[in-house]
Amino acid sequence: MHGLPVSFSVKCNNMTKDKYKLVTDYPITEYQCGLHAGDKLKLIKDIIITDHKGNPTGKIYKKDEIWTVLAAAKEEPVVVWLLQADGQRHTWDDDKSIFETFEKLNENSI
Repeated sequence: MHGLPVSFSVKCNNMTKDKYKLVTDYPITEYQCGLHAGDKLKLIKDIIITDHKGNPTGKIYKKDEIWTVLAAAKEEPVVVWLLQADGQRHTWDDDKSIFETFEKLNENSI
């Protein structure tokens, strides 16, 4: 797997500045929420993408899309890394809230 830049924010004098660190090691294969790298997830509702003001951008991830759980870096914050079928990577909080939007598929339902 190739290294991906991981973004994090640093607060300095009441301003936030993004910094990047190249990450090439992805040792986390089991997440606190119970998911594992390689698990397949199905969207159980549409995700409507919004801008920083909360306005819809026109991009919608459709219900029933299948996403794959990826291994993660141990850099903070640890988040669940997901891969869409089109190759786009996304992150999600590593807690049970992921199951409000995704259903974990078992091998028989794929």
